[in-house]
Amino acid sequence: MVYLNMIILNTLSKAVTEYSDQGFQSITPTHAGSAMGLYEFGGDLDIDRPIVAEVRLPATLRDSTLKKHISAIYVSAKSSGDFDVSVFGNTQNWKYAMPVRNSGQSRCIVGKGIRENYLGFGLSNPQGQAFTIDRIEVLEAASKTRRV
Repeated sequence: MVYLNMIILNTLSKAVTEYSDQGFQSITPTHAGSAMGLYEFGGDLDIDRPIVAEVRLPATLRDSTLKKHISAIYVSAKSSGDFDVSVFGNTQNWKYAMPVRNSGQSRCIVGKGIRENYLGFGLSNPQGQAFTIDRIEVLEAASKTRRV
């Protein structure tokens, strides 16, 4: 059987889920069917695996064409466990583990060697824990002269 990638959109919450290992033939608001059986949507697990979510902001040219250095990324979120924080450059990506603090304010220190014009950022929950993000703030400093 050939499995196709599927993207499912919850029209009420606007949440998007991508499946790459399910052969669903039909979908209703509460169930999906495949040759393997009938599946009910809902709960905290995806069959027997935690539901890992990823929030990704596109890599864009930040305020000017000067190359940027990232000092830190601050995340205001309610959750537990660790997040993976990603920095997406034009040609390279970096990933860092960030423990979530009980205060709701967490900080991710990134590598000092990042120098990019185009930067994007991402956040994921590798353990599948529930989370609510209120704000992602990136502290960046532009080079005084370096553009290329």
